[in-house]
Amino acid sequence: MEPKSHGDGHQASKTILNFQLGNKIFTPKRTQFVNPINMDRPYAGFNFISASVNRSKYKRSVSHFGIELGLVGEITGVGRMQQWWHKKTGFHEPSGWDSQIANEFVVNMRYQFQKSFTIIKGADLVSTSGFFLGTGSNKVSQNLTLRFLDFNSIDQSIFSNTRLAYDGALAKREFFLFCGVGMDYVISDIFLEGSLFNDRSPFTVRATPWVAHSNAGLMYAKNRASYSLTVNTTGKEMQEGSWHKYVSLSFATQF
Repeated sequence: MEPKSHGDGHQASKTILNFQLGNKIFTPKRTQFVNPINMDRPYAGFNFISASVNRSKYKRSVSHFGIELGLVGEITGVGRMQQWWHKKTGFHEPSGWDSQIANEFVVNMRYQFQKSFTIIKGADLVSTSGFFLGTGSNKVSQNLTLRFLDFNSIDQSIFSNTRLAYDGALAKREFFLFCGVGMDYVISDIFLEGSLFNDRSPFTVRATPWVAHSNAGLMYAKNRASYSLTVNTTGKEMQEGSWHKYVSLSFATQF
């Protein structure tokens, strides 16, 4: 059943449940050194599962609730996996995994609220406010993103992960450009500082409290398929670190 929209922007509420399984690898900028004194940050491996709920009741706003469970440390096997992969592919093998963040169980919760504001026809501004709390990451974030060209309202868009195949005419084709800026206030980060409670990590660094970031790219969605290309820039996460730039590509299809 498709949600019914009203003139005041109110519509029948929609709830989307998402699940994710993945891993992350964190390494220093230079991976040829064994001694941590030459590293800008510690090595860390992370395996996790997460569940989140996206709830929209109004056309211009979406709430996201999520929980993440995972393991960090040697127990994840991520370091051994990276070393094996580099050896098989002929890349230089990273040398400092012996000083990685110690084993720890991670529980993290997050809440994000997105609100869109129309500027002119074919352009809007999306505000994303976030709160992250747990044993892995504690931070507050604020982002502002401009969308241009042909996009859906925030409750039916690939941008907010609220587009569904059964939405029919409401989830019309999207093709838009976007650019955004944001700032995180970081209270703690287990991948840099180790455990909040009884840290046994051989090498840690202090997280930078204020981290700026920006992104720009394009998104396209039609029927059950969606695509995105994003160029990301992230500020220094630790004092001896540097700005990072990377490109992300994604493709998704609904069944």
